[in-house]
Amino acid sequence: MDPERAVRTVIFDQDGTLINTFIPALHAYSVVTGREITLAELEPVAHLGAARNLVSALLGREATDADDDVFHDALAAEVSAIEPYDGIVDLLKTLRARGIATGLATNSDARSATVVLGAHGFDALLDTIVSVDQVSGPKPSPESIELAMANLGCGPEEVAFVGDSNADMLAARAAGVLAVAAGWGHQAPGIDRAHVDVWLETPGEVLDLLPAG
Repeated sequence: MDPERAVRTVIFDQDGTLINTFIPALHAYSVVTGREITLAELEPVAHLGAARNLVSALLGREATDADDDVFHDALAAEVSAIEPYDGIVDLLKTLRARGIATGLATNSDARSATVVLGAHGFDALLDTIVSVDQVSGPKPSPESIELAMANLGCGPEEVAFVGDSNADMLAARAAGVLAVAAGWGHQAPGIDRAHVDVWLETPGEVLDLLPAG
C-alpha cells in the first residue's frame, strides 16, 4: 500500500463482498426459467449485467415484466434467508460512526440491488449506490466506481475499492483507486494477485486502511 495514500472513502462491490448472493441468484434464475441453471450455463452470460438481460439470454427470448417479477420475487425470498458476511454490518456502522464516506459500485441492476441491500439494511449504511444500469457497462469498466466517486465528491487518491473478483480489481486499477481484495468473498480464490494492491482476509481489516485517530 502506498504510504502517501490516505483512505477517507470506501466503495464496495455488492455480491460476494457484502453478502454471498451466488446461491440465491442461481435459484432465482432457475425459478424464472423453469429448469435448474448451473454455473456453467450462467458464466457465459454474466457479463450482460442487469438481471433482466441474463434472464432473456437464459430464456432465449426477451424477458417480460412478469419474468422480471418472478426473478426478483425469488431473489428476495432467498436473500432474506441468508446472512451478510460476518463483520460486514459492524464494519459499515463503524465507518459511518467515524465519518468515512461509503459507496457501492455493483454489476447488479437497480432493482436487484434494492432487493439485496434492503433485505439487511445495507441501503441505510451507504452514502451512494451505483448500479450497472446507471453506466454503459459492468466492471471491469471503471465507470461505476467513477460515478460513485463523483456522487461522493472525492478523488481517487483517497478511495479504496473493496471487491471479490478480478473484474473488481481491474475496475479499481482503471479508476485509479486502491484495489482491495475481499479475501472472504466467494470469488476471491480466483483473483489474480497481480491486480491487487491490498489483500484482506476479514471485513474488519478495512479499518486498518484508514488514517490513525
